[in-house]
Amino acid sequence: MAAGVSCALAAPAGAESFSGSAFTTGAFTESAQAAQQVTLITGDQVTVSPGPNGGTNYALSPSANLRMAQSFQADGGDRYLIPADAAPFLGQLDRSLFDVTALAKAGVGRTGRIPLELSFPSGVAPAAPAGITLTSTAPGHATGYLTRESASAFGAALHRRIADDVAAGRPAGSSALPVTIKLAGASPENPAVQNPSTQNPSAQPNYPLHFLEIALTDLNGHSVNGSVSLVNTDSAAKLDRDVEVNGVTRIAVPEGHYAAYSTFTDYDASGTATAARTAAVEGFAVGASPAASTLTVDERTATSLVKVTSPKPATEDLIQVSAYREDATGRGFAFTIAGYRLPQYVSPVAKPSEGRLHYVVQWGGAAPKAEDRYRVDLSFSSEGIAADQSFSTKESELATVRDVLHADPADTMPVAIDNGPLDPVILAHGLGGVGFFVPAPGVLTDYLGTTHTTQWAQFEQKGSSYQLMTADPRTYRPGTTTTTDWSRGPLSAGLGQWTGKQLCDACSAGGTVSLAIPAVRDSEPDHTAVALFYAPQTHYSLYRDDKQMFDQDGVYGAVVQVPPTPATFRGVLDVDRTAIPGVGQASKLRTELTVKYDPGAKTTPLPGPHTCQAADPAQPCQVLGALTVDYDLDADLTTTSDAPFQVLGLHVGHVAYSGAGARSPITSVTVSVSFDNGVTWKPAQVAGALGEYAAVWRNPAEAAGTSPSLKVTARDKAGNAISQTITNAYTIAKAGK
Repeated sequence: MAAGVSCALAAPAGAESFSGSAFTTGAFTESAQAAQQVTLITGDQVTVSPGPNGGTNYALSPSANLRMAQSFQADGGDRYLIPADAAPFLGQLDRSLFDVTALAKAGVGRTGRIPLELSFPSGVAPAAPAGITLTSTAPGHATGYLTRESASAFGAALHRRIADDVAAGRPAGSSALPVTIKLAGASPENPAVQNPSTQNPSAQPNYPLHFLEIALTDLNGHSVNGSVSLVNTDSAAKLDRDVEVNGVTRIAVPEGHYAAYSTFTDYDASGTATAARTAAVEGFAVGASPAASTLTVDERTATSLVKVTSPKPATEDLIQVSAYREDATGRGFAFTIAGYRLPQYVSPVAKPSEGRLHYVVQWGGAAPKAEDRYRVDLSFSSEGIAADQSFSTKESELATVRDVLHADPADTMPVAIDNGPLDPVILAHGLGGVGFFVPAPGVLTDYLGTTHTTQWAQFEQKGSSYQLMTADPRTYRPGTTTTTDWSRGPLSAGLGQWTGKQLCDACSAGGTVSLAIPAVRDSEPDHTAVALFYAPQTHYSLYRDDKQMFDQDGVYGAVVQVPPTPATFRGVLDVDRTAIPGVGQASKLRTELTVKYDPGAKTTPLPGPHTCQAADPAQPCQVLGALTVDYDLDADLTTTSDAPFQVLGLHVGHVAYSGAGARSPITSVTVSVSFDNGVTWKPAQVAGALGEYAAVWRNPAEAAGTSPSLKVTARDKAGNAISQTITNAYTIAKAGK
């Protein structure tokens, strides 16, 4: 899961030029937003976002039938996520199908379709496997697709095949699939290298290569197929990869010391996973001998059962083990095994003498009674993997988080709160989170462990609109209680205040100016919504001294090159959410930001780790004085009010990154209300100072059952300004409700 989600820049096709004085260099696009939800061929859903060092953050929303999934990511490489029902068929199911980084780049989350290429044995007529729609056929070949709805049928067929194998006394996956499938356009991977001279020289430059033969052995001593995470612990730059193993697989590798990890899954006769066992081999060497070195990873060495004792009554629904195996420079692989109501075993591994093995256990459990609405989420870490895998924490070490889940009256689907612990090693490799759906609106109390770390990332995912509300990672101290409102209305389009790494939405660097307005946010300063599937319609315009410089659909900001002279910029964003399922309130949003630009004036430098779009990296980024508004409407958890006199609290400030932002005093705030869809507006009474204000107006009895609109304006002493219009901002309760 992503922490501190930020907007990526994507240049529009045919960047627009303007008469010598200014030109656009890029646009903030919805498709470049930092997260989307992709569907795997088993039907499981994964939320994917860009991570650190070129890696990928992810959050898995487990389906009812998912018992285990394994994730792997080499240093700065793509993230792969493989559910238990697919793991036995790797090879025939190409690895590209589980490359969630590539699936996101291919737009699978936007289209809802997984494009496929299918290969059939010679003489076999192409036929559609369960759930797959074929779009073309030729001898031995076909193209087709799965949808997010039909993928579960394909996953069920894999599950039945595993059941047949186990019932017949065969290892799962022994009966070959009648087809080989890969993601359309992907190059099939073949890790087997029969001769070192055939190894791609660009993949392993400047290193003599030597044979290594890899085999996997299960609990019964049988040879099985699977995958091995393999890293050269002397230098991960020499080799860091996940290797598919089919019987005995021979690859060519540089000499040196290696670590290898592989996860085995046990199944019962119904095809259901019954245990996950992660076996490790550490410290083995590949020498310069012409004879092949051999490596066998044996499931029988995974003897330590991971056991967690909760300080509060809770029914276990998650055990997740993660290993981060690095060389001395911090490069290496990260893998995670997420088990849902599934025992996990690991091989004990001493703290390595070469590099680092950072081991993390995340445990989750729900209240024994659903009506109690609480969870316990704990994490533990160690260097190396101890033989005793018993973990516990004291109740005094818990932090209490009250997640207040607000919901649009039109949205009747459950929501999920994704949780993930953070530490420096996890942050370096990319975040992984897990979410469980609960009914909304309501309050979910989450007791977070602080034994391993006090920092956790949390996101909210809507079940109907597929909206992800992102937030900065937060520190939770033991014994404290924190309340977080999720999707509290009225929702608006605008900037916020962040501490987690962001690409600056309102910055300048010399003659480069970037001004963007995130399309949806709630009342928390660090919350920004990302459309995982149903994206709102947007239109953005940018003016310099009232002269239009940029005007485009489907974007929410722009980057421009301008003369380095003082000017006034005005960005205007229109957002239309009316076609999104579960949206009745805040259906249309309009935000205008006016910011003063003076490259010669003393302004606020953008601190690290935040970044901005600068034409000349030598010129420091400066934070512009864009205004922000946070709303505190007196209403229930559906943003519905039965009060005859309505009260709205407002906090007016400036966009800030780790506290860096403008400090110009707020000089005026106005609030108006429309009960006739914007035809007429009635001013509210506003009082306050120093950025904190309250507005009051009357909710007329004849407006009961309707959703009024709000218009808010604010200005500071420096001349920066904001104007926001929120259509259907809140709902007035019907009489007697």
